Amino acid sequence: MRPTAGFNLVLLGLSVLVTSRTCATEPNRFDADPHWDGHRNRLVPDNLPATRQDFGYRTTRKAGGKDPGEIGGRVQRSVTPAYYAKSIAPVTLEDKLTASGRFAVHDDESNTGTLFGWFNAERSRGWRTAHSLVFRIDGNGGKYWVFFEYGTGDWMTGGRGCFEGDAYQTTKTKPFKADGTPHDWVLAYDPAGAGGNGLITFTLDGTRYDLPLATGHKQHGATFDRFGVFNQQTAGGGTDVYFDDLVLNGEPIDLGADPKWEAKGNHAEFQDRVRRPLHDFGFSPTHFAGGQAAGEIGGLVWRDEKPAYYADRVGPLTLNDPLTASGKVAFTGAGSDSGVYLGWFDSESKKSAGPATEERAQKNFVAVLIEGPSRVGHYFRPAYRGAEGDGVTADEGPIIRPDGHVHDWAIRYDPAGADGNGLITVTFDRKDQSLPLRPGDKARGATFDRFGLFNLQSGGNYVFVYVDGLTYTSRQNR
Repeated sequence: MRPTAGFNLVLLGLSVLVTSRTCATEPNRFDADPHWDGHRNRLVPDNLPATRQDFGYRTTRKAGGKDPGEIGGRVQRSVTPAYYAKSIAPVTLEDKLTASGRFAVHDDESNTGTLFGWFNAERSRGWRTAHSLVFRIDGNGGKYWVFFEYGTGDWMTGGRGCFEGDAYQTTKTKPFKADGTPHDWVLAYDPAGAGGNGLITFTLDGTRYDLPLATGHKQHGATFDRFGVFNQQTAGGGTDVYFDDLVLNGEPIDLGADPKWEAKGNHAEFQDRVRRPLHDFGFSPTHFAGGQAAGEIGGLVWRDEKPAYYADRVGPLTLNDPLTASGKVAFTGAGSDSGVYLGWFDSESKKSAGPATEERAQKNFVAVLIEGPSRVGHYFRPAYRGAEGDGVTADEGPIIRPDGHVHDWAIRYDPAGADGNGLITVTFDRKDQSLPLRPGDKARGATFDRFGLFNLQSGGNYVFVYVDGLTYTSRQNR
C-alpha cells in the first residue's frame, strides 16, 4: 500500500515504520512486551477451578451388567485429554464397524460430556473431536441427553441426538435422569451405506437412529486405533458413568477381570486454567506463529457475551481510509462454536457493547473472523460492522484447522472498491476472499482506534490463536 499522508504502516516483528513524512526503525518488537491496550484479556482468578478424573476398570455392577466388572467412574470435561481404552488394529471410515453394550449414569454435574466408541490416541483432540466415531452422554445438572457423532481427520463433523426432531434440538424433548437406570445401545457403521457416503446407526433401548455421513466426508478420512471411553475436550463438569456387557465387532469383551486397557489422564486432579470465560491472551513469550525469536500476540480467547480485547492504538480511522494488514497466524486449538476477530475496531463501542446477536453484532470494525459452523470447523473470512451495527460477514472462506500450522494472511480494505461502496479482501495462504460493503454502509460510517485481537460476543467455546510478523495501518504518530 502506498502510504497516505498522516498514516503509518506499522510492522511488528519486522520492525520497520513507514509514513509519508519519515522512514525509521520502529523499536516496538514482539521480542518484548509491546504493552498494548488490554480489556478483560487476562481473567485469572485467585483460586483456579479443579478438574478431577477418576475412571477406569471397576469391580462393580453399576451399569447393570450380567456379572461384576465394568468400565467407569468420574469423567470430567476438560481440554486436557483423558481416556481408558482398548488398543486396536487401526481401522478407518472404509471399514465396517459395530459395537454394543450397556451404560448407566449415576450422577451428573452441569455442562458435562463423556464419549464412548472409536477414536485415535494421538490425534483425537479438541471439540468436536477429530478421528472419532462415538456416542456422547451430554449432561446438565442431574439429567443428560445422548448423541452420536463422528469427526474426520481434518475436523469435518456430523451428529444427531436420539430424540425426535433435528440433530441437537434437545430442548423440545425430555432428557434422561441421572439416576442409575441402565440403557442398552448398539453403535454401527457401514461404509457402503447412504449411497456409498457411509451410514452410522445408533440403537438406544431398541429404537434405531440413522446418521448418513455428509457427502465427501468419508473421503476426508479418519483413523481409529482405540476403543473405549474418553472425555469431551472442552471445559465443564463431571459425570459418574459406567459401561458393561461390551461387544466389539462381534467379540464379547471380558470384564470379569481387569482388562488392563491403556490409560491416560484418567486418574488425575489439577487446577484447570481453561474455563469459560477466563480469557488469557495478549503478549506471549512463545513462537507458535513462526517468528524467528520468541514473542508474539495471542493465547486463549473465549466466545463470551462480555467484551475482551488486546490491541494497539491506531486511530482515528474510518471507512473512508484505505486499510491493510498482514502477518502470520497459528491456530493451535479450538472447541466447536468458537471464534475470534483480528483487525481494526473501536475500543469504546467494544467496551460498551452488550451481548451481541449474530445479525447485529459488535459495532465499528473491519476484521478477519476465525469462526464457522461446527460441521466445518473454522473459516478465515472477512467481516465488518458500522457505527450502528450494520454490516456483513462473508458466508464462508478458506478453512483454518486448529493443527498448529503456520499460515500467511492479509486483509485489505479499499474504500474505492466495489464501485465506490468499499471492498474488503482477505488472503489466506494465497487464496483470496472478497467481501463488498453493502450500498450505503460506508456512508453510514464507522470509526476505529485499535488494531488487534477481540472476542466474539456471544456464548460459545474457546480458541488458541497466535499472530506474529504483523503489519497494519495506523494513524498514530510513533
